[in-house]
Amino acid sequence: MNTETYAIKHTDDKLVVFQSEQQIYHSQWFTDFGKFGCELFNSEGKLIFSIIKKFQFWKWKMVYTIKENNGNLIHLISQNNRKTIYAIDFNEITYEVQSHFKKKTSIFKNGAKIAEIDESFLDKDFTNHIKLQLLDKKDLEVCFLLFSCLKIGEMQQKQKSILTSQKQLEVNLEPWD
Repeated sequence: MNTETYAIKHTDDKLVVFQSEQQIYHSQWFTDFGKFGCELFNSEGKLIFSIIKKFQFWKWKMVYTIKENNGNLIHLISQNNRKTIYAIDFNEITYEVQSHFKKKTSIFKNGAKIAEIDESFLDKDFTNHIKLQLLDKKDLEVCFLLFSCLKIGEMQQKQKSILTSQKQLEVNLEPWD
């Protein structure tokens, strides 16, 4: 399987995705009146998406409200109480994000795996960088958007997981490495 490979640098409240040395997108989050927000920009610094992270206590779901630069609103919503599966309908396509063992995340497009993100820092070519593998570079924007949503509020790229057990994460049925 041929994949496109990208590096993501996580510093404090900012994510930057690179291919080779070229910056493609970046996102930065902030706190606004007790809510976490995030903005995603392209390489020219143009705002593409604005995101608000909210926990719906009465439904026990995490919801990310995403506003496109044209004003359309879409929602990334947790699908289970463990917050390990998220789904979104975007441009008539259903994307699903799953958190796995060993700090890996998979992204699915209409049920087919299109990306894998590895935050373990075990790959010698990606020391201190997060490794992103994609089947098609056209999916980079939406994959980076979804990953940025999940990282809102995390200030340290090497921080320990809040989850107490790896058994609470989803099984990676199609590992790429």
